[in-house]
Amino acid sequence: MFKRAKRKIVVSILTILCSVLIITLGLVYFTSYLSVTSQNYETLIKHFEMLSDKKDNGPRDGFQENNKNDMLPVNGDIRGLDRMERNLKIGTFYSVKFSKNGEITVVENGADGIYNDDELITLAESVKQDDKGRKGELIYIVRENNGEIIVSFMDNTVFNENFAKLFWFTLIFGVIALIAIGFISNYIANRIVSPMEETYKKQKQFTADAGHELKTPIAAVAANTEMLRRQIGDNKWLNNIEFENERMKSLVTELLELARNENRTADKKPSNLSHLITGTILPLEAAAFEKGVIIENDIESDVVVNIDEKSIEQLVTILVDNAVSHASFEDGKQTAVNVNLSKIKGGAVLNVSNPGKAIPDTEKDKIFERFYKTDSSHEFTGHYGLGLAIAKTIADKNGAKISVSCHDGQVCFTVTFG
Repeated sequence: MFKRAKRKIVVSILTILCSVLIITLGLVYFTSYLSVTSQNYETLIKHFEMLSDKKDNGPRDGFQENNKNDMLPVNGDIRGLDRMERNLKIGTFYSVKFSKNGEITVVENGADGIYNDDELITLAESVKQDDKGRKGELIYIVRENNGEIIVSFMDNTVFNENFAKLFWFTLIFGVIALIAIGFISNYIANRIVSPMEETYKKQKQFTADAGHELKTPIAAVAANTEMLRRQIGDNKWLNNIEFENERMKSLVTELLELARNENRTADKKPSNLSHLITGTILPLEAAAFEKGVIIENDIESDVVVNIDEKSIEQLVTILVDNAVSHASFEDGKQTAVNVNLSKIKGGAVLNVSNPGKAIPDTEKDKIFERFYKTDSSHEFTGHYGLGLAIAKTIADKNGAKISVSCHDGQVCFTVTFG
């Protein structure tokens, strides 16, 4: 129970913190990428405007070097320039100009040896119908100027390499942060759950100790009332004492049974669940019949599961007894409790159902808690609200799941094995 609680706390903390971390890093990376990409396009547009301002001296062949020193200070230091000017100075640009009839009039190659004229012309012809975009390590814009089409490229290699490094650094440090968060989450979960676990252990110990201590006075009361009855005969006050003493004895027995099941380890082995259930409900049929209830069963044969036979026998007894006790009657007619067992892949499903009042959804989980009763009238029905708590403990110890559902006037308890 507490291991599941710890896991849920760790998962919850990890989910929240990881979501915040991933969203934060993602937004930082994405906004940075968009910002720098936008700046690069602005730089490329500025380069195009500068290129358009140049006088066209007619067709040229081969390379024309960009004069990158046009805006440099006398001492060659670019630290005094603004961002746009620095980008223009350190950037590598290429341009291809097409005449009105589609002929290539100018090829400007900003870096010898990286792209030759033919490669730039091929790239320009493939994108001249676009507005802007990216081709490999190049970003480009396409503009029309005086009827001519100019395709301007900017080398984006450094930008891509830097953001690739940023991505991997973000990923690596993100993974390290998640591992650290995992350890922190586990530490927090332990700090949260440990006091509750300690309290729960003390509660269980108190239940077991109180049960054992109460057995002696209960036995003494029973012996003394029997001696008094022999001396004074039948007496209503003695009857009341005996009745209440029997109630106390039944409660203590259930408390001890609950403590025993909580503290024991299930001795599981492959067992024929079909035979076990059939043998368990057989002696219960007579007591049920006296209450006007018949027990009907539909048990698939030779269903073998890995269980602790003794505790599962107790689980079946609790569920059938609970169904018989809470079965409703229509016009005083005999009613039926149904016990069904079927095989499923990797296990089996046991259903015990009875006609009765539907259990509200808000109470379906609470009925497996100690001393919880759906009947708020506090009228004594022979049950103390411990039976289903014991049943759930047994199911948990055997790796099974127990649940309750209501449909068509039937209350059905389901135990899934495997």
